[in-house]
Amino acid sequence: MPGPEKYWRQQNWMKPIKKENLSQLIFNDIAESIKSGEYGIGDKLPSENQLAKYYDVSRVPVREAISKLASWGYVESNQGKGSFVKNSMITDEMMQFTFDGFDTKELFDLLEMRTVIEVQSASMAAIRRSDEDLLKIEAALNDFRKITVDQKAIGVKADYDFHEAIVLATGNAFMIQTFSNLQNIHQNALEFSLKLNVGRPAKREQVFSEHENIFDAIRNQDSLRAEESMKAHLYNMRRKLGDERV
Repeated sequence: MPGPEKYWRQQNWMKPIKKENLSQLIFNDIAESIKSGEYGIGDKLPSENQLAKYYDVSRVPVREAISKLASWGYVESNQGKGSFVKNSMITDEMMQFTFDGFDTKELFDLLEMRTVIEVQSASMAAIRRSDEDLLKIEAALNDFRKITVDQKAIGVKADYDFHEAIVLATGNAFMIQTFSNLQNIHQNALEFSLKLNVGRPAKREQVFSEHENIFDAIRNQDSLRAEESMKAHLYNMRRKLGDERV
């Protein structure tokens, strides 16, 4: 890694920057060190305290950067043991992924709003769903099951259709319209999140299992379990994308 003074100059840290950009700058620097071989596969990264001291920042942006490194697949974090390098060859396509021009804070705010809508929607769908609604949710779940088995498929449409069918089952026109307005950012976030699971069967099975739990609760008209299952599912996705607020 370059020394801190050189790093500040390289990244124009003398200019005012948004607080949320600190974690991105730290992420970029560590990712470059991994790609260049300064940190090899299996190497342990310095602790959060050491990195915070090195970059002269609080632990918060360091923790966010490490979380994002883990979500990108660069490192694997083990509680109590630290973070270890697991991959140095993240594709350019993944690194250049954007969310239709949204910055990280805006993305997380939108996903937070989506959580509010969908957690309540799952609860309402469990109470209000018709037999026809249930068939649509089940059909989307079955499509996602097929995608889960195909390790090369991403499955954005099947995943989106599942969540959309649940919102439609609420019968609330304003919730349905709000969900529809978030379609682009929703699908982009799904694409990024699901790409991280390609080639990782256990992770793909976990996501399907979360969907299955939601469906089972709605089928049995258990509104509380539907709400809790949807909340757990969306929180897992947000953590994977690096949202430290959940």
